[in-house]
Amino acid sequence: MPLILILDDRATNRSIFTRLAGLIADDVIVESFANPLDALEWLESNAVDLVITDYSMPEMDGAEFTRRFRGLRTGTAAPVLVVTAYDDRGFRQAAMEAGATDFLQSPVDHFEFVARARNLLALAPAAAAPRPVVAPVIDDLPALVAATDRDGRCLFVNARMAGHLGRSAAELVGQDMARLLSGERAALSRAKDRAVLETGRRVAAFWEVAEDHSVLLTTKAPLRAADGTVVGVLSTSLELDPASGTPAFRGIGG
Repeated sequence: MPLILILDDRATNRSIFTRLAGLIADDVIVESFANPLDALEWLESNAVDLVITDYSMPEMDGAEFTRRFRGLRTGTAAPVLVVTAYDDRGFRQAAMEAGATDFLQSPVDHFEFVARARNLLALAPAAAAPRPVVAPVIDDLPALVAATDRDGRCLFVNARMAGHLGRSAAELVGQDMARLLSGERAALSRAKDRAVLETGRRVAAFWEVAEDHSVLLTTKAPLRAADGTVVGVLSTSLELDPASGTPAFRGIGG
């Protein structure tokens, strides 16, 4: 049963988002909060599968909430969807750099809300246990997704990541992922992986320039075994539109 946390200081928005969340799956459970401090206190002892938060709120904005959430033991892997009325790329960039996974422009299109949330929920099982299974929904995500073990060997990739690297997913399993990247990018990836493995925490979003000169915004989170041991790293990258600096949401070669 997916557990979704909704944070918005406006009761009308909480009600709308809760109803929309019910369309994602039949067994969705929703916890909603009006105050980010109350949400953070609850999250200290509760793990969720997806967080949906407004950007503009009292006490702190959505970027600061996301940053604090990522610092919690329960906040290393769950996707964070930020809803913002601001069109300025600076607000979106702040949210992404704090650890947000995706964002939606307000007023929210209801169909897009359900589709984005459903796709992001598909990331949660991948972060929970390292298994070489790629469900079709993972392949449909507007992101490059890869999981590696503690030695940097590929456990699985989605179709977009495989296409980005010019290989099939089957060819990549067992490969040292960093060896497939350019020297500078490989060094950065290894350093970020090492930080995740040493701390057991998600690292802040960072910029990468790919071999084809595209710009990616990448996050890395720990993969944990059932006993909580960190056994690998989950990497998720969004390709950015060079003009706006925001996610392009397009397929490889699209």
